[in-house]
Amino acid sequence: MQKKLIYFVLVFLLTIPFFLYSQERQIPIDSTNNIFIVDIELEKLLNLFPEINGFNEAKLFQKTDSSYILEIIYYERNNLMRKQLNYSQSQLNSLRKKIAFQLAHNNIKLNLNQDGRVYLITGTTLLSIYYGISLASISNANANVSGAIDLFTIGAGFFVPFYLTKNIEVTYGMSNLAVGSGAVGLGIGYCLNDLAHISFELNDQYILPTLTSVSGILGGYYYAKENKITEGKANAIVDMSLLGAPYLAGISYTLIGDNMTNNQISGSFLLGSMGGALLGNTLSNKYDYAPGDAEVFSTSTLLATAETAALLAVLKTQDAQTAVGIMVLGATFGGLRGNYLVSDVNFSDAQGNYLALGALGGGLIGTGISLIAFQHSNDNDVRFIPLIVTLAAELGFDITYNSIVKSNMFKESNSTGKLDFNFNPLALTNNVRETNKYLQNQIPFFNISYQW
Repeated sequence: MQKKLIYFVLVFLLTIPFFLYSQERQIPIDSTNNIFIVDIELEKLLNLFPEINGFNEAKLFQKTDSSYILEIIYYERNNLMRKQLNYSQSQLNSLRKKIAFQLAHNNIKLNLNQDGRVYLITGTTLLSIYYGISLASISNANANVSGAIDLFTIGAGFFVPFYLTKNIEVTYGMSNLAVGSGAVGLGIGYCLNDLAHISFELNDQYILPTLTSVSGILGGYYYAKENKITEGKANAIVDMSLLGAPYLAGISYTLIGDNMTNNQISGSFLLGSMGGALLGNTLSNKYDYAPGDAEVFSTSTLLATAETAALLAVLKTQDAQTAVGIMVLGATFGGLRGNYLVSDVNFSDAQGNYLALGALGGGLIGTGISLIAFQHSNDNDVRFIPLIVTLAAELGFDITYNSIVKSNMFKESNSTGKLDFNFNPLALTNNVRETNKYLQNQIPFFNISYQW
C-alpha cells in the first residue's frame, strides 16, 4: 500500500506540467524595458502609428521566443475597436529603434518609478537586525563593542539603501524580489552550513547566511531591473520558493523515510527552494500573475495541506512516511486550486491579504467552537478539533473569495453597462468646430451606445 501511494504521488507530480497551458504575456515595447503601454499622450510624442486614426493605446505581447502580437486599441465611429498585428523579431527591433530615436531626438525623459522604495528600505533595515547580530558575533568583541557593531549595522541598513536609491528606479517588482530573496537567502545559508558541516554552536554559522542574504538582495534587485519583473511575478517567485523548500523535503521523506540524513534534508530544502522559484517564474510568465495572486496561491496551498493533516489525525494514521506523502498530495491539489483561482481573477495586494485573513478568521472561529464543543470530551474526541478548525478556515476563505469575485463582477457590470451615453459641451466651441472640419473622426456633442 505504501509503495503504491508513493508511485501514485510521483506520477501525479510528473503530470502537473501538462496542466499548464501557454498564454501570451505582455512585454515592454521599448528596448530599455520601460514602456509597457503606449497611450495617447506618448503616441503624440513618438508618432509611432500615424496611420491609425482615433488611436487609444498599444500593447505588446510575446507568443514564442521570436513571434509577437502588437495590440492596438482605437476609436472608429465612436466605437472602441481592437486590432492585432503579428510581429517578427526583426519588425520588433525596427519598432524599438524608432522608439529609441524618437525618445533621444525629442529629449523625452520617462518618469522615474520609485513606488517600491519604501518597501525596499524597510526590508533591508529589518534584515540588518540579523546582519548586526552576525557581525557582532563574528567580531568576538566585548559586550559594549558588540552592541555598538550591532546598532551601527542596523542603522546602516537604512541609510545605505536610502542614499543609493535616491535617484534610481525602484519598482514594487524590484523591491519585493530583492527583500524576498534576502529573506530566502538566510534559509539557504543555513542549509549550506549544514552541508558544509558548520556547527550551529560556532560564530562561523552566521557567515554564509549573511553572504547569501546580501547576495539575494543585490541579485534580486538587478535581476528584476534587467528583466522588468512585475510585482505579481516577484511575489510568485518568492512565495513559491518558500513553499518549494518543505514541499521537496516532504517528497524526499516520502521516498526515503526515517533514513534521511541531515545532508539530505538540507539538500531537499535547498533544491526545493530553487525549484519553487523556477516554478514561480514559469507560472507568472504563463498566467500573468497580478500583485495578490501569489498570496492566494500560497493560502490555498497551505490550507489544503492543513486540511489533509487534520483528516489524517481523524483517521489516526500512524505511519509518518505515508502521512507526509498524503500531505504532499494535499499541498499539490491546493496549489492547483490556487493557480486555477488566480487564472480568472486578478487579485490586488489587499484582496490577497483579505483572503489570508479570511482563512485565519475562520480558523479562529473554528477554534472557539471547538473549545466550547469539546470542553468535556475525552482524548479520543480531541482528534476532531484540527478538522473543525481547518474546515472553518476553508469556509472563511471561500466566503471571502466569493465576496471579492462578486465585488469585481459588480464593478465590471457598472463600468461596462449595456446603455452608455456621453455629453461633450466643448464640441460646440469654435476651436473644436474648426478642428472637426479636418478630422475624419469628429468630436461629437452627444453620443449614445448600446451593447447587444
